[in-house]
Amino acid sequence: MLIFALHHGRMTDPLLHLSQLQTLIRQSGAYGAALYVLLFILAAVCFMPGSLLVIAGGVIFGPLYGTLLSVVASTLASSLCFLLARALGRDLLVHAFGQSAVFQAIENGIHRHGVDFLLFTRLIPLFPWTLQNYAYGLTAIAFWPFTLISILTTFPGLLIYTLMADDLATHGVTRLFFLKLCVAGALLFMLVRTAKAWARRKGVSATGLSQ
Repeated sequence: MLIFALHHGRMTDPLLHLSQLQTLIRQSGAYGAALYVLLFILAAVCFMPGSLLVIAGGVIFGPLYGTLLSVVASTLASSLCFLLARALGRDLLVHAFGQSAVFQAIENGIHRHGVDFLLFTRLIPLFPWTLQNYAYGLTAIAFWPFTLISILTTFPGLLIYTLMADDLATHGVTRLFFLKLCVAGALLFMLVRTAKAWARRKGVSATGLSQ
């Protein structure tokens, strides 16, 4: 009901429009960083992607502070969703969102492969990040391993997206920007390929849902 109320009340609108998001955070002055973190948590709780927030963080706060804020915000957001899932229970979430197949796949993966499966799905986006946060709360995995692995696996992507957003806002579309963008894309591609190779060696897969 809370998620419905937030959407119906149009409180999530800034999370869907970059210009609105930037204006809202900038107008908050000294409280901008705190608002940024709260909006990140709101997006995660409402099953909304946080990509615009990461971009806005790079544009508004710069590469270093923006990355730090994104890491803190994403960690708090994923941890809260994890704990909410444990408090609400599987039946309520499956009934509300109808994602039983995904929940079952993640539950089976954790049962068969433990934290290796968490590493696999965090590095290779088979399932939406926001959905994973809730789904893992319904498994037997402990809170702290989930949180630590989430930080380590999301950091590279957050860093690259923040750096690219800051570079674009500072220097605009230049040849150097396109070169950096290609390098960043290649790095992310290599990370995914490495994760897939590691998963094959470990025998980790999401049966029926992986490629």
